[in-house]
Amino acid sequence: MNGAAGGIANRSVITVTMGAILGIAALADGQDASNFAQGSWSLSTYGSYTQSFTGERVRLAGGTVGLGYYVWENVSLNAEFSGFHVDQSGEDATLSDLGILLRQHLFHRGRFSFFVDVGGGLTYATHPTPPGGTYFNFTEETGLGATWQLGGNLHLIGGVRYFHLSNARIEGPERNPSINATQGYVGLMWSF
Repeated sequence: MNGAAGGIANRSVITVTMGAILGIAALADGQDASNFAQGSWSLSTYGSYTQSFTGERVRLAGGTVGLGYYVWENVSLNAEFSGFHVDQSGEDATLSDLGILLRQHLFHRGRFSFFVDVGGGLTYATHPTPPGGTYFNFTEETGLGATWQLGGNLHLIGGVRYFHLSNARIEGPERNPSINATQGYVGLMWSF
């Protein structure tokens, strides 16, 4: 996919995701949403697909497991472990990522909640990622998402994020290619 087509595809993914989030919010019934109370915990697992929108062709498909603690009402600090298959123009790689994510649920309506999150992590790959880079990298991510209470403490969770990976020039600017990408994810979250 060329740069213009990739940019259009990424904007389409964001538009469809935001439309779905707003549509679900409009359909939510009038009950109180599940309470993400200070002192409670969450366990989440989700799958993701990440597509670079700049530079070389790079795609990541992976899964994440995370444990969160609500440090304030509706605000959680999450430790997450992710594993990805990296499809890139050089040799494909397997990448593991250990990260911290801060999430804030901005509003609730019925069984629906809308949140923003921001985080970062450390990665290690089996081959330089992206090509010409290094095995070790840092990640940054931020985005929008939503939960839908399926029943009891079980929630459907999903969203879209901006995803960045680079080595922060630890081996000089010539060995610091980066990945700037759109990431979509969907999965389950249990609160307790």
